[in-house]
Amino acid sequence: MGTLVISIKENGKYKYTYNNRKGNTIFTSNSFTHKSQCFSDINVIKNHFAVLNFMKFKTPSGKMFFKLELNGFILGNSRKFTTPLLIEKGIADFKKNFVNSEVLDFTDNIFEEIPFDNPQTL
Repeated sequence: MGTLVISIKENGKYKYTYNNRKGNTIFTSNSFTHKSQCFSDINVIKNHFAVLNFMKFKTPSGKMFFKLELNGFILGNSRKFTTPLLIEKGIADFKKNFVNSEVLDFTDNIFEEIPFDNPQTL
């Protein structure tokens, strides 16, 4: 089973990634200004999963990736794969596990709340 991880980037934008059961990132979404947009995008993908289009591309260096398209709108990109077999395995894993994946929200920095009086005592 895979996981959907929502995180905040250095530029203050939110993104989510789909990671396979081994923890490898398969898919990364577009950037969003609010965390709620990530949840909304995930629900759109889950509700319209049957009509998604996986568009495959090849870089000049020979690596392959796919873009997820719904009604003419690109929802995100995959990671770069080195062989056709690996991209097919990535798409198959995405199709098999995305709908049942749990969503993890890593946008809150829990370590900011821990007071460190003397860092040498740790």
